[in-house]
Amino acid sequence: MTEETLNIPASPVIVGIDGSERDATCIAWGAGAAMRTGRPMVLVHALNLTAELVAPDLIGGSVPAMDGGTDTLLQAALAGTRARFPDVQVSGTSPAGSSDRELIAASEGAHLLVVGSRRVAGFERLILGRSALAVAMHAHCPVVILPEGSRTDAEGPVVVGVDGSPASQTALDRAFWIAHLRDTSVRIVTTWNVEVVDGMVVTTPGTDAWRSVENRYRSVVEKQLSLVPRDWSDIPHEVAVVRGSPAKVLTEESARSSLLVVGSRGRGGFRGMLLGSVTHKVLETATCPVMVVRH
Repeated sequence: MTEETLNIPASPVIVGIDGSERDATCIAWGAGAAMRTGRPMVLVHALNLTAELVAPDLIGGSVPAMDGGTDTLLQAALAGTRARFPDVQVSGTSPAGSSDRELIAASEGAHLLVVGSRRVAGFERLILGRSALAVAMHAHCPVVILPEGSRTDAEGPVVVGVDGSPASQTALDRAFWIAHLRDTSVRIVTTWNVEVVDGMVVTTPGTDAWRSVENRYRSVVEKQLSLVPRDWSDIPHEVAVVRGSPAKVLTEESARSSLLVVGSRGRGGFRGMLLGSVTHKVLETATCPVMVVRH
């Protein structure tokens, strides 16, 4: 599907809407990103977009977009957005196709894609529909998932998971760039779980073996930090080497951060983040917006 068919300007912030209460949060977050970067924002309401972005359909051909003027939900969202954020150039489209396919198509050439997820009463974990996960996996630009009930203000550091891989370098660079835009700090987190030193499993904090493991992981982070563009070298940052599973550690970190950034193809502690259980669990349990960055 072409940009002309979707009526999408170049390098926009895309926001997926579905008529739920989450729309306002997603639009506000997208508008903030658009204003900070000087980009236009596009609201996308796929005509079969359900409350949870369900039923992926990544195989079939493209369906031509319908006239956005016939979509009353989209028109109401556009009117509300223009009234609330008059400085943002905003447009919209309502393609007739599955939500994941249309959002993935819209993401080509986009700066950012923003979608929401919901929490079921009585459960701490979010219900992340297969389609929302498909969008995070296959979008052509970074994707931000906004958990229902999460803190969406810009307070707190930008936290980024790093493991020495090219994908985490991409995530690290993006985290510093966002921190620069928001005038905040970066917290770089790397994890380890089971390590053996001199034939013994390392279990006791403060020992020489424990410090040796931490120093080894810290050196990996420092190497990646040396590759961050110099324009951002003065941004305050700290490195945290934490023992524990990456999903649990990153979820705990999300409680104190404004944004959690992860790469789409990691190794070591973050191996297979997009295709395996780690990213899925982080997206379900994080309490702040999560950005997935493809390498």
